[in-house]
Amino acid sequence: MEKSFFKLPLIGCLIYFMLSILFNVFFLYLHADEFFLGNFTWYVFFDVPFSFLLRLFFEHYFTDTLLIFGLLTLFFHSAHVYIVNKVNITLLIIIMSVYSIVTYLIKINTTVYLKTVFSLLPIFPIALAIIHYLLNVLLLYYLIVFCKGYFIKSQNEFILTKKNSPKIHFILFSLFSCFILIKCFIFMKRAFSINVFSGSIYNHLTAIYNHLMVIYLVAILFGLVFSKQSFHVFFDKIQYVKLFKSVLISNVLILSIALIAFIVIYNNPSKYYFDSFISIFDNINKLLLVILLISLICLTLNKTTKYYFGKAAF
Repeated sequence: MEKSFFKLPLIGCLIYFMLSILFNVFFLYLHADEFFLGNFTWYVFFDVPFSFLLRLFFEHYFTDTLLIFGLLTLFFHSAHVYIVNKVNITLLIIIMSVYSIVTYLIKINTTVYLKTVFSLLPIFPIALAIIHYLLNVLLLYYLIVFCKGYFIKSQNEFILTKKNSPKIHFILFSLFSCFILIKCFIFMKRAFSINVFSGSIYNHLTAIYNHLMVIYLVAILFGLVFSKQSFHVFFDKIQYVKLFKSVLISNVLILSIALIAFIVIYNNPSKYYFDSFISIFDNINKLLLVILLISLICLTLNKTTKYYFGKAAF
């Protein structure tokens, strides 16, 4: 029987990705009237820009899929489930179906009930997101634990080798880091846009933040590519503590850099406004901001991963 460390979690996150889209569309149609459905269907398939759909899928589905991939990998590893067969895939489909439905209901209820508690606090979106994702993590964990006895397991435990150990730790670090960095950037973008009432300033900020997000994603991609060489030490077990510390420290530092960039742009949006990436080279302030952002993100990821995974003991 086929045995793989990442294949079953990858199948699971793809199932979740498709089911979450289907369930969200289903619940939307279920709670909407006929007139709205007609207009909505026409809008989605004919009038909405492709860039909007792409951003919608990226912000609401793709980023959550990264978290699911990482969590399934760790949970299946702790349960010693590595075999890819019909029984395990069927159980996985059932688990992800239940998970997708319940998480949608959790999202609705936390939004409705917790909004009355945190409505007067500026940290409400952050508190709500933390509670929402903690509940999701616990739900997925207990679903795996509940079905643990029904999975077909390998008689031999998955062995980490000098070849696969660095790759596994790098992939896990990348998954959790990308999820946190992208989600928090989206929250900051919304927070710095919510109190802007001037149409021209709002348009300028929206354009800047959209371009900044592309630069931010490119910087994260470059940083991860450059930091991959830091994962060269062999570990015979998954280093949960090192993964947690490295993700936490690097992400806090990078998000602090992003927050400073948001504050600088927010205080003077016209100074940093650009309608295309080519126009960045026309202004030294914009160019320096982009270079500084990319350099600091790459340096932070490289140094943090080298400290935690570039040496066996410290």
